[in-house]
Amino acid sequence: MKYASPSLSGLTAIEKASVKDQTLEQLKNYILSGAVRLGERLPSERALADALGVGRYSVREALKVLEAVGLVESRVGDGTFLTTNTGASFGRILGLSLATWGGTIIELLDARKMIEVEAARAAAQRASPEEIDLIETELKAMRANMDRAQPYLQADFNFHRRIGEASHNAIIGQFVSNLIDLLEEALRESRSDSLPAQAEGGGTHQAIFDAIARRDADAAGDLMRGHIQFSSEVWQTVISLTAETEADSTSPPSAIG
Repeated sequence: MKYASPSLSGLTAIEKASVKDQTLEQLKNYILSGAVRLGERLPSERALADALGVGRYSVREALKVLEAVGLVESRVGDGTFLTTNTGASFGRILGLSLATWGGTIIELLDARKMIEVEAARAAAQRASPEEIDLIETELKAMRANMDRAQPYLQADFNFHRRIGEASHNAIIGQFVSNLIDLLEEALRESRSDSLPAQAEGGGTHQAIFDAIARRDADAAGDLMRGHIQFSSEVWQTVISLTAETEADSTSPPSAIG
């Protein structure tokens, strides 16, 4: 006797998440819950890792993302502290328009990862000494404007444009330039171009430049991939926090609001 298969319509696919992603989500929620007071030091990396059942590397990488969006501040020798402008600052800085532009920004970063990784590899192989100097000029401009968001971001964007040009592929160079132009527009429209921009993951601008300058194509590509991936993680966190700020806007202030 044959039996009809039951419907599967009530089931949804279980999303896979990395340990680092889950660590980031847990730490974000822990901070927003009010468990840590404004200006107070967070538990040590070891304590957090033990509580979460993960390695200290996952905790350290998650804290880098939270520092990049301004939730926490790392002080050498003292630990990691909750910043005093957490909470309502996201609503003030970003406004609700990021709910519209957030997906666009993430897609732009995804497209950049697809294109700029190979652009960095090509630049390491093909850049002229003059082009390497131009990339370094933008890097120096970034260092000179660490405390000024707009000039820093402009030099940051130009750094990536220069690498696209140094690929010696006109189409790739134009793609990189167009993607950067679109990202600039998205940041202006969402009023998000004043967010902390100086924090970086493992693929820093300096490391990318050094790899290109020494003609190490593999390292340049890997570092660019890590750099843009870190940016994506930062923006996903910002968008998540903005959505939570909007959802809580009619609720009583939280401990960190």
